[in-house]
Amino acid sequence: MPSNPNTVTPTAESIRLDLKAMFADLQRGRLEVQPSKYWVELNRSDEAQLVAVGFENFKRTVAKHYFTWTQIWPWDSQLRFLMSHLPLTATCANIFRTFQPIKHQHMPISQSLAVNFLSQMIWDYALKTCPFLDKLAEPEIGNPPRVLRNGRLISQDLANSALEAQSILAGLPEKPGVKRVGELGAGYGRNAHVLLSLLPGVRYVVIDIPPALYVSQRYLSSVFPTRKVFNWRSFNSYAEIQAEFESADLAFLLPSQIEMLPDGCFDLFVNVSSLHEMRLEQIKYYFAQIRRLVRDQGWFYLKEWKVSHIPYENIVIREEEYPLAEWKILFEREAMVQTKFFEALLQRP
Repeated sequence: MPSNPNTVTPTAESIRLDLKAMFADLQRGRLEVQPSKYWVELNRSDEAQLVAVGFENFKRTVAKHYFTWTQIWPWDSQLRFLMSHLPLTATCANIFRTFQPIKHQHMPISQSLAVNFLSQMIWDYALKTCPFLDKLAEPEIGNPPRVLRNGRLISQDLANSALEAQSILAGLPEKPGVKRVGELGAGYGRNAHVLLSLLPGVRYVVIDIPPALYVSQRYLSSVFPTRKVFNWRSFNSYAEIQAEFESADLAFLLPSQIEMLPDGCFDLFVNVSSLHEMRLEQIKYYFAQIRRLVRDQGWFYLKEWKVSHIPYENIVIREEEYPLAEWKILFEREAMVQTKFFEALLQRP
């Protein structure tokens, strides 16, 4: 029997049972940690796709609901940014690469071409911005679209995570001070993959709702098979899990469980593209929890829409509504590539 059960290909029935247990435990939590109506609908779709198509193909299904763009137009803000920051020769070369392949099996031609072109353009920009990108490659786990550069598998996700990691690491005055990282809303774990690759001694805690928590647990356990894993499970107090949790390199929790974690247990906390999908009272709740969980002089990196319209809720969240003033702001600026986003690095006073 393998030592890590996350490396065994799950059956449809096992996926259903695992997700059922996660959802049941999440519903025990307070109102602020419950998914928005928007994510309730996406979760239904994602669960159906995971069961029907399998975990082994998640980068072709549920991953498209996280941070992958499959439709772009000539006036798209990402394209305008990339074309203005790359030489014309790079854009021309990437137009040629767009047709290799002309269609991915799981996408219509229009989406295939959009994914190809945007992936190649972001990759070029990240290559000149992130000195470490040549050390990284898109993992085959999850069956990602076959977008290649010189025979090497690349992706939007890997390039974007590299850019986000560059913002974080360049802003930290003491990188050796990062021993444990927490991430809320990690999706399938793209940022965790990059930060763990760049900072191999770091311990990483993913905090998310299912099915994303289920996917990230299996994915990161497979990408880092030698790391000690604390798999998600229901518990009623930190004392029940303390020894196992604190010795784990990777840990997976529901948002309803973070109140049981001790103060100051993270050196760095990360949130990319999920707070803006919450109601303002939820955002304030998570900011309060993150401030409690980050140690004195620790850091919090976030990247969110400047203006976010939450589907089904009739709510608009704007950049100025985030309670950043409770932190020391190391930077707050327009994000690279996704210029409709802002990014900020905060330090706990």
